[in-house]
Amino acid sequence: MRTLNVFFAIGGCALALAFAPKDLHAQAPEGHGIAGFWSLAPGPTPPRRAPTPAEAELIALFPEGTVLLADAGAVEFPPGDYGGLEVHEHLREAAKDYDPANQTDPSLTCRPPSVIYAMQGPFPIEIFEGRDLIVIKLEYFDLVRIVFMNETEHPDDWPHSHTGHSFGRWEGDTLVVDTAKLSPATLFNNGVDHSEDVRLLERFRLADPNTLIVTQEFEDPGSFVGRAARIMTFRRGDDHVYPYDCDPTYGIAIESRQGRD
Repeated sequence: MRTLNVFFAIGGCALALAFAPKDLHAQAPEGHGIAGFWSLAPGPTPPRRAPTPAEAELIALFPEGTVLLADAGAVEFPPGDYGGLEVHEHLREAAKDYDPANQTDPSLTCRPPSVIYAMQGPFPIEIFEGRDLIVIKLEYFDLVRIVFMNETEHPDDWPHSHTGHSFGRWEGDTLVVDTAKLSPATLFNNGVDHSEDVRLLERFRLADPNTLIVTQEFEDPGSFVGRAARIMTFRRGDDHVYPYDCDPTYGIAIESRQGRD
C-alpha cells in the first residue's frame, strides 16, 4: 500500500508541476519561495572566509563541537587532510592507496556519489516545492531527491541508494530535511567514503529572494568521530538543470547544455 501511495503522490506532483504557470517556477501557492534554479555562489565558503550575518545564524544552530568543513564548492582536500575531522584509522590507512587516476576508469566514471558530496559540488540544482513533496533535482549525475513533507521517520524497508530517504518540515522560514538510507559513497574526494549508517540533516533558508543558504550536518560512527558540517550559498537564476549525460566510454561527463561557462 505504501508503494501505491508514493506512486500516486509522485504522479500527482508531476502533473501539478507540468501544468504550473512558468512564472511560478513550480511553487505551491502556499510555498516558501525556495522553488527555482540555483547555482552555487563562486568563491570560498566559511570557514575559509567570515560568514555573512545570514550564514552565521545557521552556523549557530550547529551542535557544540561540530567540525565545519572547508571543502564546499570546487575545493578539495589534499590526500590525508580531512578538514579537522577525526576519520577512523583504518579508513585513513586505506586512503593512502587511493589513486585519483582510477576515477577515469570507465567502470567508475559514471558511479554517482551520495547527496552528501553531490549537494556541495559546483553544479546547479533545481527545486520544486509542493505541499506533500519537495523535489530537488541535481545536475550532478542527474540525481533527483524527493523530500516527503508528510512523513516523520525513515521506513525500515526503504532501500539504500545515493539519494536515500528524506523527510522534511518547515521551522518558520527554514526547510529542515532529515536523510538516511544512503549507500556508502564519497565523503572526501581523497579516498574516504561514508558508511550506509550516515545520517544527514540539512537546512534551507532564503537570505533574500535571490540567495539560498544550505547547511549540511552529518554523523557516521562507522567513518569518523563526532559531527561534521558544511555551508553553501546559492544564487537564483533563470534556467533549468540540464542532463549530466555521463559517458563511460570516454571516461568523462558530457553536458548537453550548450555555451555554459
